Amino acid sequence: MVVMEQSEVKKLVRQNDNEARRALFEAFYGRTFAVVYNILRRRENAEDITQDAFIKAFQSIDQLQDQAKFGAWLTVIASNLARNYLKREKKIILTDELPETSTGSFSNDTEEEALRGLEIDRVRKAIRKLPPEQYQVVVLQYYHDLKVEEIASMLGIRAGTVKSRLFRAREKLAGELELEQGSTCHTNKGGGSD
Repeated sequence: MVVMEQSEVKKLVRQNDNEARRALFEAFYGRTFAVVYNILRRRENAEDITQDAFIKAFQSIDQLQDQAKFGAWLTVIASNLARNYLKREKKIILTDELPETSTGSFSNDTEEEALRGLEIDRVRKAIRKLPPEQYQVVVLQYYHDLKVEEIASMLGIRAGTVKSRLFRAREKLAGELELEQGSTCHTNKGGGSD
């Protein structure tokens, strides 16, 4: 994944030629695909929807008010396309299969790093279980660092709706992580039974 500074993103969005579009595609494809895949759970459909999202974004790029927020804006477009696809198909496919993603260099040299990696995986799995509307606002707030008002504006909904979705998502995540933690603790007690 190509990491870009906000100033570089702004420059490429303003430039908006084939070279700039290619650079933006390369920089944002992985994250956008992951968002779509986590909603659809099918690689082929996620690839198609992700490409459609880029096409739609490039066609309406002049509507983007804050060019540095291209990634968040693209995430909204992509997740909306994925949700609309699910509505049209009226089916949700549940699977534990995840796309292979690289998280950079991860060293298993210490027990602490290994435990941190396991905790991150637990949280990601819990987030993937959220309904699409809640997943969308969680990704926008925590992965793209957007404020509630910015999310509301991008999604075309009220700030109160965003807050409500975030609240419900946090409740579900807390319950899911607590349940998982409880079952993990319970199974690690040793040989005896309760």
